[in-house]
Amino acid sequence: MHPTTLFRTLVFTGALAVLHGCGSVAQKDELPDQQAITTEQLNALLSDAEQASGDERVALLLDAASGMYQLGELDWARNTLSEIYPSSLSDAHYFTYTQLSAQVALASGKQFIARRYLWEDRFEQILPYQAQEQQIEAREIRAKLLYDLAEYRFCIGERILLDALLERDPEATEQRENNQDQIWLALMELPLKDLQLEARMQSNSTAKGWFTLAALSKNNQTNMRMQLESVENWALNWPEHPASLRLPADLQLLKQLVEEKPQQLAVLLPLSGKLATASRALRDGLMAAYYQLGNQGDVLPDLHFYDTEGRDINLLYDEVIASGAQLVIGPLNKEDIDELALRPTLPVPTLALNYAENPVGVTEQLYQFGLAVEDEAKQVAERAWRDGHRRALILAPTGSWGDRSVTTFAEAWQGLGGTLAGDYRFQTQKDYSNLIREAMDIANSQQRAHRMRQILGQGLEFEPRPRSDIDLIFLVARPAQARQIKPTLAYHYAGDIPVYATSHIYNGEIDSNADRDMNGIRFTTLPWFFSGATEEKQLIDDSGANAAAFQRLYALGVDAFHLYPRLRQLDQVRQAHYYGNTGTLSLDKQHRIVREQTWAQFIRGRAYAMPTVAYEDSGDN
Repeated sequence: MHPTTLFRTLVFTGALAVLHGCGSVAQKDELPDQQAITTEQLNALLSDAEQASGDERVALLLDAASGMYQLGELDWARNTLSEIYPSSLSDAHYFTYTQLSAQVALASGKQFIARRYLWEDRFEQILPYQAQEQQIEAREIRAKLLYDLAEYRFCIGERILLDALLERDPEATEQRENNQDQIWLALMELPLKDLQLEARMQSNSTAKGWFTLAALSKNNQTNMRMQLESVENWALNWPEHPASLRLPADLQLLKQLVEEKPQQLAVLLPLSGKLATASRALRDGLMAAYYQLGNQGDVLPDLHFYDTEGRDINLLYDEVIASGAQLVIGPLNKEDIDELALRPTLPVPTLALNYAENPVGVTEQLYQFGLAVEDEAKQVAERAWRDGHRRALILAPTGSWGDRSVTTFAEAWQGLGGTLAGDYRFQTQKDYSNLIREAMDIANSQQRAHRMRQILGQGLEFEPRPRSDIDLIFLVARPAQARQIKPTLAYHYAGDIPVYATSHIYNGEIDSNADRDMNGIRFTTLPWFFSGATEEKQLIDDSGANAAAFQRLYALGVDAFHLYPRLRQLDQVRQAHYYGNTGTLSLDKQHRIVREQTWAQFIRGRAYAMPTVAYEDSGDN
């Protein structure tokens, strides 16, 4: 046996161990263990492959490519795999070749290429006939990729197949539980109507049970008592279902949450002073949710409002606690939140309606919930990357709001592996044309044309071309600004570059004539704008308080009321989410509520909700 073959098993086993651990959006620093193999050993394998033929040559090349993948030498691995002709491979070699090619593509940030490999007809045909360990590994990779591409239905199906495989292995209990947790996460990403449809249409009993449970759970998000009753009834009807034998973690807490729900609530808002208007909008949202719960026949808590304007927040907070408050909603003012955050712990759960300006650590029982632009900017980066874009140009206003948006987007984008082609800032409408002309490098294109005319000594038909190193524009703008910036991009020959924006370009008002200029812009926004005529919205309308400028604050108030009894659930079960009007809400380690909003796009002057499924529209992905 040649010496290089002695470590072939080590190389291949190490590569498969790495394959098993990957599948989410690739970060630049998520490369395999670089100590597993040396370049000298890889070159020896390649040298052996040159002297070999047939299956032996293929095996050597696959081992070499596996080692290159371990070293993070992705181009080298890709080039080595390109020397293999898959149509001539045995099933065993074809399976390894396809899975390794997919993982090299994933590590390079090319999810769509990986998807094509893993769903090749031949790969799908031979997958059920592989050893159980290989089937588990392949289905785990496929399921993670489907989740990252927001293909949640297919992800659920893949994980249900994986669950059946793991059930056969008595030593895979922990892995099976994790897989079931991932099934639940994917289910909860689907809209309620989709869950209800699948629950009716599914012929597979296991899948039908999962979809039914998810639909019942999501349909009662705003009423824990009704949610608990529906889950208990489901468990009686599905006693042998995997989810009945082990309920999703967030549902396991429901009974205790219902029994211990706070009934004395204090709301701290600046109901007078410069923030009074915003506070009244939050109050209207809170009260709409309050009355909606009462209309469902639920026991309502005692709700007391306190004006924080001109008050020492520490003294006021201690007063409401002494008065018997079991939970506090507020304050709103950042300085007041900073004061409470200086305490190591608070006596009762407290849901602040903003974020601390100067966080100094985690204060026990202090939760912070607001409409942070940072959440949106990060989400834009993740969606644009998922859609296949890699080179972003930024257009944003000067000032704190623009700075916070750009800083978060840039960090998230570069962390994913994306490139920033430029960061351009505007102050007024007068800046738009010159700024975009500079950003698109139109002047240089025109100068090149002028030189060509001089060289040729004759007229030359010419259309300026924008830069070719941009496949995405991240736009931070208000509606009036975006209505002028988007046409200006088209005027400077950049109208075909996809534009992604934060929620601030849309306030929920329908104005097809004015918004026609924003056609094509994709933006993240509050589900509130696309949730139809909910009871809370009707209650706000009936109060005469409904105003376009305050829609986000109404939604924040509604969610704050529905969220307060679930704070313990979000805290104890990290994968738990609340699907609210301001987005899909979860809790991070700093006790900040993180929002993931829905997506929309302007089409013919109107904003329409977009599907969650990513799509391939970039030529290099």
